[in-house]
Amino acid sequence: MPRDAPATPSLTRDGASSCFHVTYDVDATSNAEARQIVDALCLEQTVELPEALVPPGTWINEHVVGKCVSIERCASGVDARGKGASGDVYRAKVRYADDCAGGELPQLVNVIFGNTSIKERVMVRDVELSDAMLGKFAGARFGAKGLRKLLGVERGPIVMTALKPMGTPSEKLAEMAYAFAKGGIDIIKDDHGLANQRYAPYEERVRACAAAVKRANAETGRRCIYAPCINAPAHLVVQRAKFAKAAGAGAVLMIPGITGLDSMRALAEDPDFGLPIIAHPAILGAMLGGGSQNTIRGFAHGVLLGLLPRLAGADATIFPNFGGRFGFSVEECKDIVHGARRVLAHHPSILPSPGGGMTLDKVKVMMETYGQDVLLLVGGSLYSHSSDLTANARHILTMAGRTDIYGPRESQPGSYHVPTHYSNGLFTPGSGMRPRLKLVDESSSAHSPYPLTPHGTYPAAPPSTPWTVGLDPEAVAQMSALKEKNYALESKVDELTTLVKSLMDAEAKRNGTKHASEGPLDGNHSKVLNRKKGEFQWERVPQEMYKMDGASFKECSRIELIGKRGESPVFHVRYFEVAPGGWTTLEHHQHEHVVVVLRGEGEIQLGLESYHLGVGDVGYTAPGDTHQLRCKAGTTEPFGFICVVAADRDRPIEDEPYELLKMCKMAHVLDENVRVALETQIKHRAEHKAAHGAVAQGSACEWKPGGKKKAHAAEPSACEWTPKSKQAPAKPKPTPTRYFP
Repeated sequence: MPRDAPATPSLTRDGASSCFHVTYDVDATSNAEARQIVDALCLEQTVELPEALVPPGTWINEHVVGKCVSIERCASGVDARGKGASGDVYRAKVRYADDCAGGELPQLVNVIFGNTSIKERVMVRDVELSDAMLGKFAGARFGAKGLRKLLGVERGPIVMTALKPMGTPSEKLAEMAYAFAKGGIDIIKDDHGLANQRYAPYEERVRACAAAVKRANAETGRRCIYAPCINAPAHLVVQRAKFAKAAGAGAVLMIPGITGLDSMRALAEDPDFGLPIIAHPAILGAMLGGGSQNTIRGFAHGVLLGLLPRLAGADATIFPNFGGRFGFSVEECKDIVHGARRVLAHHPSILPSPGGGMTLDKVKVMMETYGQDVLLLVGGSLYSHSSDLTANARHILTMAGRTDIYGPRESQPGSYHVPTHYSNGLFTPGSGMRPRLKLVDESSSAHSPYPLTPHGTYPAAPPSTPWTVGLDPEAVAQMSALKEKNYALESKVDELTTLVKSLMDAEAKRNGTKHASEGPLDGNHSKVLNRKKGEFQWERVPQEMYKMDGASFKECSRIELIGKRGESPVFHVRYFEVAPGGWTTLEHHQHEHVVVVLRGEGEIQLGLESYHLGVGDVGYTAPGDTHQLRCKAGTTEPFGFICVVAADRDRPIEDEPYELLKMCKMAHVLDENVRVALETQIKHRAEHKAAHGAVAQGSACEWKPGGKKKAHAAEPSACEWTPKSKQAPAKPKPTPTRYFP
C-alpha cells in the first residue's frame, strides 16, 4: 500500500494546483485495516476502479485519484468510539483535486461521499474547501448580518415560529400569522408539512399569510416576514418561489434533503429572486452519523446541517435543539453552529436555528449555548403557553432578552391590547366579552420604556411603565377626542344593558316565570335547560345530526346544550347518543375532551386499548389520542353521554379502522370485542361508501353529500336539520395515515 501522500498537491494537466480535503472517521480493528478502507475509498470516490487498472505513476493515479494525507487513531474512550463499532475509530484526511468536482455542487457532494455512503463504518467528519472551490459558489445572499438588517433586529436573537397544523384552512393560518407578527415574531414560516394540499392550497395560503403579516407590520412598524414552504415538484420549485415573492413573502423555506441542495443553490443565485432562504433538515436525518449510538456512518452534523446548506445558499439552517424530541446532543448542536459560522473565504456566516420540541423554559440555556446571533424556532410551546398568540409572542421576545417588545408604531405597556385567541388549531379573534378600553397614559415622559437589558439576563415580563410615542398636536387632539367618544359609548352601552335586564326581569315577574329556565334560549345570559320527563332530550333544544362532514359513523345523534347559542364559556357541553350496534367516528385531534355517561353502557377506544363505560363513569381523551365510542349490538338501551370540549378547537382527523386493527394485532392487545367492532366498521366502509367518501349510515340524523335526510316510516326522525334539495356535493375529506400511540 502507498505511503501517506505529501500535503502539497501536484499540478494538474492544465497547471492548476488547488484541492480540497475531506476528513473521514473510520471504524477499524487496526491501523492497517483503517488504511485499507481509506485507500479503497480514495479509488471509490474518484475513478471507481481497482488500483491495478490505474497504478501509481500514471497521470490519472497522481492527479485524479484521492490521496490519503494522514491517518491516526482517535483518542481512546467512549467519545471517540462508536457504541456499535467493531474496533477503534481512526481519523483520516483525504485530498482531492478541485477538478474532480468540476466546479459544481452536485459533483462536489458526490466526490465527498458518493458510493462510500452506501458502505458501513465510514463517516464524513469535516470538509475543507480551497478558496478556488469556494469561489465557485455564491453562498448565502443575506447571511446572519443581512437577515438582521432586513428584519431591523440589531441585537439579541431573532425569533421564528411555524404556522401549523396541517389541515388548517388558509384563512385561519393567515389569522395566526397576523397574531404572531403583531406580537413581534420576526419570521413566520410555514410548517414544513404545508405544501399544496386542498385545505390550504399554496397560492391561496401564500397570498393570505403574506397580506396578514404586511397588515400587522403596517400597524406595528416592524419588519416581520412570512416564509412559505416551497417543497414542490422539481419543475415547480422556482415557479412557486417567484410567486411567493410576487405575493409579498419575505423569505422561503426549502427542504434540500427532498428538493436537492443544488435547487436551493440555483434559487439563491438567481438575481430575479433575491429573498432569504431558510433550510429545513427533513429527510437529512437518514444521512447523519453520530447520534445516541455514536454511529460511524453518514455525515457529521456540522457538515450536513451547517457547511453544506451554507454553501448552497441558505441564510439560516434549522436543526433539532438538544433536549428536544429528536435526541441531538449539545456537542452535535455546537458542531452545526460551527459549520454555520466558521470562516469560509467570502461566504458570510448564516444563522443557526435550533428548534424541534423546544419549550420556552429552555430559551435561557439555548442563549448561553449559542450566543445572541441565533434564530430561535419556537413552535408548539408558543401555541400552548396561553390562548393569546400575540401575548405569547411578546413573552418569548422577553424570555430571549429582546428589548423591542413593541413595534415603533404601537402603544406601549399600559395601553389596551385586544387579545387574539388561538387554541388547538382554530383561531378566533377576541374573547367574546366586551372589554373596557384603557388608553395610553399621555402624562408620562417620552423616554424609552425598555430597560437596557444586559446580554444573558432575562426579565420575567415586559416592562410595565406607561409610555407613548411622541405625537404631533393634531394627533394628540384626535386621540383625546377618540377617548371622549369611547367613554360616551361605554356609558351608553352600560345604560342599554341595564335597561334590557330590567325589561326582561319585569317581563319574567309579570308572567310568573323564572328567566333562567323559560327565558330566551339564545344569548349570553344565565339559563336552565330542563330535561323532558322520561326522555334524554331537553325542553326547547333540538336533537341534531351527529356530524355534517360525512365522516364514518353509525346510529349517532347529538344535542348541543351549552356553547352554541351565544354563551361565552371556554367549553362546549353536548349530549351524544349511540344506538345499539352504532359507533362514533374513529378520529384524533389536538384538543382534549371529557365524557360522562348518563344512559346505558358502551365502550371507549383510547389508542390501542378499549374500556367499558357505564352510567356515572368518566372518560378523558388526551390530545392526539385516537378514540371512538361504541354501543355493542344486541344491547337494550342506547349509550348516551355528556361530552365537554374546548370552545376553540381543531378539526378532528379521521383514522382508518384497518390501521388501528393492524396496530392492535402488532401490539398483542387485540381483544374480541375490539376485533369484531373494527372488522364491522371496515366491512361497513367497503359496502356503504357513498359519494366523495362519505360513509355515514343508519342515524335518524344521517347526512350524505347531496342527499336528503333518511326517513323511517315507523320511527319519524327527531332531527331538525334538513338539507336543501339542491345542496351541492360536499368536498371530499382527506383521510391521513394515523400512527396510533
